[in-house]
Amino acid sequence: MEAPLASADTETLRRDFPVSHALLVHDGLMTRQLIRFFGPVHAAQTGLERDGDTVTRWSTLHQTATGAVLLQATLVIASQNLPDGLMDKLQSGNQLFGGLLGEAGVAVRMTDRVIYRAGPSGGVYAGSWGRRQRMLRALDDALLCDVDECLSDEATLHRLLIAPLADLAATS
Repeated sequence: MEAPLASADTETLRRDFPVSHALLVHDGLMTRQLIRFFGPVHAAQTGLERDGDTVTRWSTLHQTATGAVLLQATLVIASQNLPDGLMDKLQSGNQLFGGLLGEAGVAVRMTDRVIYRAGPSGGVYAGSWGRRQRMLRALDDALLCDVDECLSDEATLHRLLIAPLADLAATS
């Protein structure tokens, strides 16, 4: 991960970017939030690099019904701390990392969350937000991965919602 960023003001995020807020300001897996608000989702792996027990995976997460991009993710995975076979499943399909952890019964704990503005206004990421955090195995705090998730812009996310916006307030 790069040098720490100053985390964004979550009250401004809640007020002006409610969908992004609901997706970024929680301590659970992103997978659950995405499915809740956008229905079925899938990942398209865009890159994979191995360096010993560290695997970096780049992926784009899509709303399955429309094919629309919801977010770009970079995971720096400590593969030695994953259940047997999980890396094979991750590399061979379009499942989300959080979904695979859930299927394997791995409880996680998030730490070191930083929410950031993804790009300058007028740029390709205008209106986009992201977060960086560490995902630990809850049982023993072993590192599972460092996560960087950059959402699509707020207007796109809002347009793709399948759950009422009022439900977002209930999750915040």
